[in-house]
Amino acid sequence: MMAATPVPERREAICEAVYELLGEVGYDRMSMDAVAARARASKATIYRAWPSKPELVMEAVVSCLGGAMEPPDTGSLRGDLLAQLTRACDAAKGDDGAVIVGLLSAAARNAELAETMHKQLYESKCALYESILANARARGEVGEGADPDLLHELLSALILSRRLGRTGPMDDEFITRMVDRVLLPVLRQDT
Repeated sequence: MMAATPVPERREAICEAVYELLGEVGYDRMSMDAVAARARASKATIYRAWPSKPELVMEAVVSCLGGAMEPPDTGSLRGDLLAQLTRACDAAKGDDGAVIVGLLSAAARNAELAETMHKQLYESKCALYESILANARARGEVGEGADPDLLHELLSALILSRRLGRTGPMDDEFITRMVDRVLLPVLRQDT
């Protein structure tokens, strides 16, 4: 639990400074001194509110990228998957995607960051995938065995692989192919 909470304007300035620095120098080279200087805040203020660098970074990411997403509800599983994969690809294509890829790379070397990222970027989205599949079950499009965790992992892996491998654009053709040839067949295998 946080010992002291900076006023909302200070908190926002600190989160923005962190996010900017992540994009410029990455997690490993981002220092609390640099955050304090950029946000015009004292290191004491930062350390009182965020006792660890991973906590500070994750709050900045959530603050800058927004909170939980509403699940798409297009009326069909295919439409929902197309909408969700499109949103995820749009985020992954730009600077936000570069920040997340950099954090994932750093998390491979930092257990505390990996655990914090898992909670904030993975667990926080579980309800979204559960909702997509609950709607699909209610419409009779998938069986009870359709696994929201598997959907989440597959969707994330597809995007990360495409972003890191630079094997082509994350365009409508890619999105449609992944939904029709990967996600739908996997989710419907026990229907």
